[in-house]
Amino acid sequence: MAWSCKTWVPKVEVWLQGKTFAVYSSSTTHVHIEVLFREKGFRAKSPEHLALEVLASAEARAQVSHLHTGPLCHLEGHAGTLPHGVSEEEWFDAYSKVRFNSFELNGCCFLPIMALFNHSCAPNAAITQLPPHEECHTAMVVVAEQGIARGTEIVYSYNSDCLFVPLRERRKRLLSNWGFLCKCSRCQVEEEAGLEDDEEEPPEMPQLLSWEEVDLKNVNLFQARHEVLHHPGIPFSERKQIFSAQLAAAVQLAPYLHPSLGTIYEELHDLCEASKPHTHAEKVAKFFSELGETGNALWPPTGK
Repeated sequence: MAWSCKTWVPKVEVWLQGKTFAVYSSSTTHVHIEVLFREKGFRAKSPEHLALEVLASAEARAQVSHLHTGPLCHLEGHAGTLPHGVSEEEWFDAYSKVRFNSFELNGCCFLPIMALFNHSCAPNAAITQLPPHEECHTAMVVVAEQGIARGTEIVYSYNSDCLFVPLRERRKRLLSNWGFLCKCSRCQVEEEAGLEDDEEEPPEMPQLLSWEEVDLKNVNLFQARHEVLHHPGIPFSERKQIFSAQLAAAVQLAPYLHPSLGTIYEELHDLCEASKPHTHAEKVAKFFSELGETGNALWPPTGK
C-alpha cells in the first residue's frame, strides 16, 4: 500500500508494509545528485519537551500519528503543564513516538519525513545538518558509490558508530536504543558467516599496521586500532602507520560518501601519510563541510 509524500519529497515513494513504513527511490539517483531532499524538523532540549511541542501543533500531531510507538521504559514524566485539551494518554503516545523517532542534533531533533526511513548497517543514504545550525535543518544525502536505483529502498544508519563495530555490539546498541534486533543485509550475512560468536585474539602490531583488504575490513581490528591510537610508548613512526591504516580501514568499512568518513578524517589526518584513502576521505570531509556551511555542495568538490 502506497502512502504518497510526493508533495514533500518528489524523489521517493513511501510504502506501508504490514505495520511499518519503508521508503523507496522513485527515480535513479547518481553520485552527482547527492541530496535527495531537505527537511526542517522540530527541536527541544529533551524528548519530553519535544513531545509537548509536537502536541501543541496540529500539523505536527498529524505527522506523528502514523509512526511506530515504542516502549515507555525511558519515560521520566512529562515536563510541565500539558497543552489544553491534551490527556495523559495522548501525551504518552506522542512521547513514545518522538522518543523512538528522534535523534541528537544540538538537542533532541524530530524529523517527520526522516522518521519514515528504515535502518541499515549497510546504508545507501545518510542525514547531515544544514545551516542555520541553531535550527533543525537537515538533508538526506545519497552515500552509495553507484547511487540508488529506482525501486531500491532508501536506508540510513540510525547510529553511524554502528558502521565500525562488530555484529554483536551493533545489535546490542540498536536493541537498547530502538527496541529491534537488526536483520539488515549486512547483519544477516555476518550472522550466517558465524561472526556474531566470533571472538578474536588480541591482535599483534603487524596486524594493526596491515593494509591487506581482509584486515582493513575487519571491524575488530578497527576497534583495536582505535584503542591504541594515542597509547603512550608507541614509536612515532608506528603511530603514523596506525593512523594511516585506520583511515584506510574507515574508507573500506563506510559507504563511499558517508559523513562519518569526514569526521574520522578530521580526527586522523594530521598523522596520516598520503594515500588514495586519505585523498578520498579529505574530499568527503570537504564536501560535508561545504554542505554544512552553505547548504549546497558539489561532488567531487573543486578547489582547495
